[in-house]
Amino acid sequence: MPQKNARKALTDVDYGITRLDYAKSKGWWVRLYRPGSKKPDASKLFSDSAHNGYEAARIAARKWRDEKMAELDIQPRKWDGNGHFTMYSRNRSGKIGVRLCHDYKAGRISRVYWEAKFMVNGKQRVRSYSVRKYGYECAWRLAIAERQRHDGEPVPDTVPERPDWLVAVAATEGLTL
Repeated sequence: MPQKNARKALTDVDYGITRLDYAKSKGWWVRLYRPGSKKPDASKLFSDSAHNGYEAARIAARKWRDEKMAELDIQPRKWDGNGHFTMYSRNRSGKIGVRLCHDYKAGRISRVYWEAKFMVNGKQRVRSYSVRKYGYECAWRLAIAERQRHDGEPVPDTVPERPDWLVAVAATEGLTL
């Protein structure tokens, strides 16, 4: 019998495979993406009813996925063990779970900060470090260190480039970068 929350049961052998458990539709959905792509390059549903059960559908989904990955030359992305990919096209901080954020107030950027997201006892936590208070590089280092403290993965050595919008805001708002 399938688990109530099958997503937690998935492992690396189920890369690119998602479990669907709806009232009228149950099965395994395979979606394969190339790096940086927002739309899948290959997608197919393997329903339990068409494949004679939960496990048979899962095996068929894995087989089809492996064939398609070889055919399309798609490499699996690496996981960091914390539910995140180690390489991600939108990550500019150099560390998964760390990002540069900004808030708007009265139509202008009021706050710029580095944010670290991590898991503690199965719950997501967030810690932020102000660029105004700590400076760009120090706030980045604090966020990186916070994330590294929780996942134990190595951290990048170099500070990411300052985005153009931040340089412009710093000039008008008097931020120290």
